[in-house]
Amino acid sequence: MGYLSFVRQLADWDLENYLIRRLAALIFLIIMFFIASPALAYIPSDPLYSQQNYLYQINVERAWDTAQGNGVIVAVLDSGVDINHPDLKFNIWKNTDEIPDDGLDNDKNGYIDDVSGWDFVGNSPDPRPKFEPGYNSDGINHGTAIAGIIAAVGNNGKGISGVAFNAKIMPIRILSSNGEGEMSNLITAIKYAVNNGADIINLSLVGYDYSEESFKTIQWAKDKGVLIVVAAGNAESSSGGIDLNKTPSYPACYGNKSDSQLLLVATSVDANEVKSKFANYGACVDVAAPGENLFSLAFFDSDKGEFNDYYSYNWSGTSLSTALLSGAAALVKSKDRAAGPQKIISAIVNNTDNIDEKNPGFAGMIGSGRLNVAKAVNATSTPMKGYVAKLPWSPAVYYIEANQKRHLFPNEVTYWSWYSGRWADQDVRTISQADFDSLKVGKNIGLRPGVKLIKFDNSPRVYAVTTGSFLCHIINGNAASALYGAKWQSRAVILGSNVE
Repeated sequence: MGYLSFVRQLADWDLENYLIRRLAALIFLIIMFFIASPALAYIPSDPLYSQQNYLYQINVERAWDTAQGNGVIVAVLDSGVDINHPDLKFNIWKNTDEIPDDGLDNDKNGYIDDVSGWDFVGNSPDPRPKFEPGYNSDGINHGTAIAGIIAAVGNNGKGISGVAFNAKIMPIRILSSNGEGEMSNLITAIKYAVNNGADIINLSLVGYDYSEESFKTIQWAKDKGVLIVVAAGNAESSSGGIDLNKTPSYPACYGNKSDSQLLLVATSVDANEVKSKFANYGACVDVAAPGENLFSLAFFDSDKGEFNDYYSYNWSGTSLSTALLSGAAALVKSKDRAAGPQKIISAIVNNTDNIDEKNPGFAGMIGSGRLNVAKAVNATSTPMKGYVAKLPWSPAVYYIEANQKRHLFPNEVTYWSWYSGRWADQDVRTISQADFDSLKVGKNIGLRPGVKLIKFDNSPRVYAVTTGSFLCHIINGNAASALYGAKWQSRAVILGSNVE
């Protein structure tokens, strides 16, 4: 039986060059924010979002206006996931048919107390990383970093935002604390994920031994309507990556590309759209996505000195590119819940940005192009679960939820804090009075937390709106500049008088 390992490769840059590149990227994002602010798409309020420049590169913000991953379950088969992480725990899948810690297999699925996934390495219901002999920090953190890129909780006032920040992560541990694992556990874990409701399976791992059993298991998963997203794999940077046409990696190179695709396969590019030196390439690859110096979550353990940070930095490898593709797939799936694996693959592969000119010699070897999430989501014709609507004779605008409940935007300021586009114009669907009357009455929508600063016309104080519509006083200009940029005063919304 073959062995697998996760795929991470540090970029060969020194710290000074890395910091200069990060600073330049941050300055660019700030400039673009203020230049383009009248037409900005949905931007989450998470305080470390500015460090996720890779999300800007794949154009995900304009996808969030119509899809955010709601209702989609992504199984992460990896080295374990920190299910208690404050920026992830509310997006951890729960097996509601299982009663926790009663020692019984309540749902009769063959696994006792599997409320939040399963550990196939230790054969336990705790899918978190384990400090086994020979562990390393990459092995401990890898699964949590992958899960964070896919579905870290958005707009929660903490840390970062995942690509599909309303999706659910099903944590399944199949790799040990040094990042290695057995093919037999992969096969069993895929079956567990499919049988327990996963829509997408993320495999940020690679092996070079062909397994007929794993191939048939992946075929079975696709037949069951589950999309599997996998990594092309890494090699030493000095080698320039492995040509998979000559030395195939698995599961990436299973299947016949002339027929319907079996998998969605990712390789890595840098911030300039150039293939990463470590990234494998070949006809097996479907799409390229950023995979150098990504910022994500980390496993936290206060008793371990090297694991006392909730966030991890400088992640590189096709593992991370794979997580971005899984997040994109979750957004497409959330917009069209009926979409099967082939439709999701087609939406993503056929709507990339061509980067052949930046990669001479690799045409057709790094997929159809660089991932463009907005294009993929917008290419999906089925309407999103919710939409914005108005009556033909009224200026009032409502958000219509999937459960057919209407929620009123009380003013344009509130609308603009959630959506780009025109107030009560072509971005808003006009519905008939009869359709409107059939909707259930919901609540007024408040300002999106953290997006706008608030100032009352009778007070010099400036406030940030937080979750629950609480106002938090910004103590001074330095604090405001650090949180919202040098032009923070221009973002303040002026409201009527407030009695202090």
